[in-house]
Amino acid sequence: MGYQAYQPPIDTKHYSNLAIVLTFIGFCFLSYFVIYQVTQNKQQRSLAKELSVGLFASLFLSSGTLFSFLALGLFF
Repeated sequence: MGYQAYQPPIDTKHYSNLAIVLTFIGFCFLSYFVIYQVTQNKQQRSLAKELSVGLFASLFLSSGTLFSFLALGLFF
C-alpha cells in the first residue's frame, strides 16, 4: 500500500475562471444591495433581506478573492 499524491477537488487550471465568475456574482449581489439601500425608504427596508443579500455578496466575493490568490500562486 503506497502513498498517493494529493489531488485537489478542483483542478488548478480552473482557478482563474472560478475567480472571475465568483467575483462577478459577488459584485452583482453587491450592486443589488447598494441599489436596494439607495432606492428604499428607511421604513420599507427589511433587515432579513439586507442580511441575506449581504451574506451572499460576502461569500461570493471572498471565494472569488481566494481563487484569485490561488490562481496567482499566493499560498498562505
